[in-house]
Amino acid sequence: MSYRLWWRWNDGVSGHVWLSEGDVDRLAQEMERHGSWELAVRIAAVKTEATITPQEVTRALERLPPVPTQLEDTELWGDWLDFLAGAEQKGGLLVRR
Repeated sequence: MSYRLWWRWNDGVSGHVWLSEGDVDRLAQEMERHGSWELAVRIAAVKTEATITPQEVTRALERLPPVPTQLEDTELWGDWLDFLAGAEQKGGLLVRR
């Protein structure tokens, strides 16, 4: 099963990602290493649909470094941080499975 994430305010063209369970697990582990476990747990725990506020995204971004410490896929990490920065400005996230 995969995760589909959108910025709450998106134009239908940008502001969305599809992630595998493995990608979500790897991103969540890296986020937890940096103290952003709240957002990691919220995303990983979604059963059908959840909304994540811009404030939750901001709290996570404040702790996350631009370069991962253990995740080997630095491109995935950079894309993830860019996506979260967009979500912070675009109303948060809508997560569906």
